[in-house]
Amino acid sequence: MSLSSRKRVRAAAATVAALAVGTTAGAAEVYYQPIVSLSSAYNSNLDLDATTAKRSAVGYFADAATSIGIATPQSDTFLQPRLQYNYYPTATDRNRLEGFLNLNSRYSWQRDRFNLTGYFDHRDDVNAEQPSAVTNPVNPGVGETTATTGQIRVGTTRNYLILDPTFTHLLSPLSSIGLATEYQRMDYSPSDNAGHADFNYYQGRLFYAKTIDLRTDFSIGAFGSKYQSGNVGSHSTSGGVQLSGGYNWTQVLRSDLTVQWQRTKFEEPQVFNVTSNPWAATFTTVYKEQISSYRFSVGRTIYPSSAGGLYTTDQVRGQYDRELTQRLHFTGALRFFRDRTTTGVGGNSVRNYATGTVRAQYMLSPTFFVAGNYTYVYQKYQVNPNSTDANMVSISFGYRGLERQH
Repeated sequence: MSLSSRKRVRAAAATVAALAVGTTAGAAEVYYQPIVSLSSAYNSNLDLDATTAKRSAVGYFADAATSIGIATPQSDTFLQPRLQYNYYPTATDRNRLEGFLNLNSRYSWQRDRFNLTGYFDHRDDVNAEQPSAVTNPVNPGVGETTATTGQIRVGTTRNYLILDPTFTHLLSPLSSIGLATEYQRMDYSPSDNAGHADFNYYQGRLFYAKTIDLRTDFSIGAFGSKYQSGNVGSHSTSGGVQLSGGYNWTQVLRSDLTVQWQRTKFEEPQVFNVTSNPWAATFTTVYKEQISSYRFSVGRTIYPSSAGGLYTTDQVRGQYDRELTQRLHFTGALRFFRDRTTTGVGGNSVRNYATGTVRAQYMLSPTFFVAGNYTYVYQKYQVNPNSTDANMVSISFGYRGLERQH
């Protein structure tokens, strides 16, 4: 990792952590949960190469994370910094050290609420271009959009930052108004104009929310956003409306539907100027009880991308977790998406991507575990007659500290 990359990692992590800790006050209860593991893995197509030059490799990994909770009578903050060291003896062109940070912070006044969700990663481009089927365990859905193009370039590293602050004011116990904002930044080292375009993205949304009864709630709002690509000079401005509704089928089963329409003006100076009217809609169902849970989502999203513009992604994904015994935990996850440029310098390049993961973890003791994992990845571009896939198998041994005792 270069000196400049290390500085960007430290600066972004410090910014997110400072925003979170700054919201806590009073007599704070602080708790920690360390999680460390050592793994060995085999990958049949290390670079997800669609040519005959594909290479297989055996790798070794060291993973260290700490879950940090800070609770006060008015606030609750959760941080999880994580470092992963990847070592493939036959692949000396890989960036070996990767970093991640998840944040979730909530602060409450008598009639006001402030939430801050954050995500940051510093990754080797080969890994960053292959999204996982497993959802983010700290902030489900955050950092899981297809902001990358899948066009892998060996030797490149990526930094990705997401900040989602939301302020809500209660008009009554059952209704509220608020402002939800989002900032995204992605940059590469080195960057290029073909699938690795740096960008900044800003969005603000004013909304009204209403709880109708114990089962049903909805919100309606209007938003504006701006996308700016640094190295290719393209930019877009968007405005639109969003309607969301939720229904609690039972205390452990909930479904949500969000529909969005926007008008987007995209411009690349002296090249073209385009106006479009894209739409998006997502449906999500979450079931969670003591020994099992599942999460299913299907729909279309519009998000910023490293293609020099916005991406439209049609996606279906699901994940199932179950405690088979007191010691044995099972996770199965599937994900398929098709993305294409809504507006951007990359043209209407269509990418089909599918991945699936199965994982079994056995607790040798209350804190030590052994785990086995299998992952399959498939990728195909519409403009490329060749598809590609990869099989990955790993085994891990690790330590997980005891969870917080309430």
